Amino acid sequence: MSHVEVRDHALWVKHIHGNEPLKHKILSLSQGELIELEVAGWRGAWVKMDDGTDGRPTPGLKAVGTARQKWHAMNDHRGTVVSIKMA
Repeated sequence: MSHVEVRDHALWVKHIHGNEPLKHKILSLSQGELIELEVAGWRGAWVKMDDGTDGRPTPGLKAVGTARQKWHAMNDHRGTVVSIKMA
């Protein structure tokens, strides 16, 4: 089973454990590209973060829509480990 630690308003690839294919899929996305994930049992859309000002890709996702509300609410319990997988 793969899991991710809730650490920030962004979902960082380095906090995903037990799912290398998912990590590689996220890292291969272009900035602004969407991906649907199931996190803690709920499905939602995530967008690949914009590249840095120096052109390097940012290894993280931001939740969009209803997923944003759910993910941000989870930040009240930072450090919590929840399940994650492709939806």
